[in-house]
Amino acid sequence: MAVTTVGVIINNAKLVLQEVTQAGTRWTNEELIGWLNEGYQAITQIKPDAASVNATHELVPGTRQEIPSDGLRLIDVVRNTADTSEKMGILVTTRRALDTTRRSWHSDTPSIDVEQYVFDDQDPTRFYVYPPATEGAEVEIIYSSVPAPHDVSKGLNGLKDDPIKLNDSYGPCLTDYILYRAYSKDAEHAANLNRAQMHLQSVATSLGQKIEVDRAISPNAYDNSSHPQRTRQ
Repeated sequence: MAVTTVGVIINNAKLVLQEVTQAGTRWTNEELIGWLNEGYQAITQIKPDAASVNATHELVPGTRQEIPSDGLRLIDVVRNTADTSEKMGILVTTRRALDTTRRSWHSDTPSIDVEQYVFDDQDPTRFYVYPPATEGAEVEIIYSSVPAPHDVSKGLNGLKDDPIKLNDSYGPCLTDYILYRAYSKDAEHAANLNRAQMHLQSVATSLGQKIEVDRAISPNAYDNSSHPQRTRQ
């Protein structure tokens, strides 16, 4: 859970903007909090696992499934969790593989134990399972979810002690996103337009670097230590 608070992020942004009044003059606290909420959406669009959720998910009978309504996209289907299941792990496959080897797989005998799942990047909130799920089938899934927004109506005084809704490491990105939106408000001035673009580029650069670092230090990544985590293929 994050320890960085809404108050810290907003005050950091106000410091750069030189917005010294308590309620805000050119940029109100409510505007800045609204842009903080928007920042959550922007970051999770670029890096979905910034707000990943690991949850038990009850399946509907059949092959076609949908992640919870707060979900942005599926990340993984891990294992069976129903009490009467074998608790087996679940492997990802392709629709082509199933269609080629078992053309009628959608109408096969339903099971409480899912063995494989199919995901299509063009339909990120849905997935298919094989064998078809029966009533009571349940799996553990990992999915991306945009955090619920802060209630802007509470004002900064009511939200200042609330933790931000992403990991603390995203604090600088959130500050830069707020500054990008703030300077965009006065984008008719060339200097402010340039500053807005600078802060937007900083967000993109930070997220790009984080993606690379996360990939490099992942337990699934190959390394050159004496105990490599994975053998190079």
